[in-house]
This record gives sequence, structure tokens and C-alpha cells, in this order.
Amino acid sequence: MRFYCKNISSICVLTGDQATHCTKVLRYKTNDIVELMNGKGELASAKITGFSKTEVFLKIEKVLKHISQNPNKLSVAICLTKNPARIEWFLEKATEIGIQNIYPLTSHRTEKATMKEDRFQQILISAARQSGQLHFPELHPVQKFNSFIQQSSSQQKFIAYCEDEKKHLMEVYKKNEPALLLIGPEGDFTKEEVELAVNNNYIPVSLGNSILRVETAGVVACSIVNAINFKSDGQ
Repeated sequence: MRFYCKNISSICVLTGDQATHCTKVLRYKTNDIVELMNGKGELASAKITGFSKTEVFLKIEKVLKHISQNPNKLSVAICLTKNPARIEWFLEKATEIGIQNIYPLTSHRTEKATMKEDRFQQILISAARQSGQLHFPELHPVQKFNSFIQQSSSQQKFIAYCEDEKKHLMEVYKKNEPALLLIGPEGDFTKEEVELAVNNNYIPVSLGNSILRVETAGVVACSIVNAINFKSDGQ
């Protein structure tokens, strides 16, 4: 079983939900061996050395893996949804598939402008533990669309929206290259927002023939980029 420990050193401590799950649900005992991940590419085996009422103490036995760079190439800037459960579903599935950065946005048609950062972080940790992703996506603070897109970036930049004829993301994404994709709110981006993005070097793209929900569009984009890069590695 894998647990999350922010800092993997010779001695580690599980607290909160991690400790509860270890002791109350899985009922691990002293000298049992578990795996620890730090969300930054490191996986280690550790021996449980003791317990307190709220903590589990561990000693690192061996570093099993250390991947210095996040192999996931896609970052998604996605508008918050009115129903938080929908964006939470995106966070979970995108983490399982593999994603580098998540930028929550507010735009002209966004109805909800805040997020529960602690809850969102716990969703990322849980999804990464379940899926075996050693690099957690970085969750950034909520930003306004207009200011976000004017930030300079050398990576491939795309904007997905419903109107107009556009090339599919699969046709324009360059294999194994970092990319940033904008996903609009319920009701889509306004014409003015699309124009502003294009003027800041975002390439309009399609994600298919269907009109997708916000969270579905984000997951589809992650799947497309993951599939292209997986295939290109000869796997």
C-alpha cells in the first residue's frame, strides 16, 4: 500500500487521514513494510517503527524509484464549474491519466470564483496514490482569464471552444513537448476571450464533434496527449 509523505527522509511520519487509513482501515502493525511517495517522483519502502494516537512513525528502508522530472507533458487551465463535484471529478481523472499543472480560472461566464484548495489537494493525492502516478500535478491559485493568458510562455498553447472550424488537438500537438490548453466555462468562452487568447499566441483546437462538459473536455485533452506520447515511446 502506498502512502503520501511530503518529505521523504530517513525518518517519516504519517498524520491525519494517512495515519487513520493506515491504522484503523488497513490495520498495519509495527515492522510492517509500506511504500511512501512524495509527489515529486520519489518512491521508497519504509518500515513502521511505532504509533501514537494520531501518528505513524516509519523508517526508510530503500528508495525504489526516483524520477526527477514530471513525464506528463500537458498543463490545463480550466474554468471552475458551478457544481464543485464536476471540477473535482476532473482533478481526479486528470491526475490518474497524467497531468503536469492545473490552473483554475475564472472567466466572463464563470459562475463560481473560489475553490477549496485543501480538498482539491487531497483529491490529487488520493488519485495519484491509486493510479501510481509518482508526480502529482501542481495545483495553482485561481486566476482571472484575462491576466492568465497574457503571461509569457514558450510552450505550445491551445484554446478549445465550440464555435468555428478548427483542427483537432491530435493534429497540432507536437509529440513529447510541453503544452498548455485552455478549457472554457459552462456556456463556453466569449468571442472576445477567444480573440484575446489568439492574440496571445493560443492556437484554436477542437476536441471532437460533441459539445463536451467542462470537466469532460479536460479529461479528453489529457487522454489525447497521453495517448500520443505513450505511442511515440514505442510502448
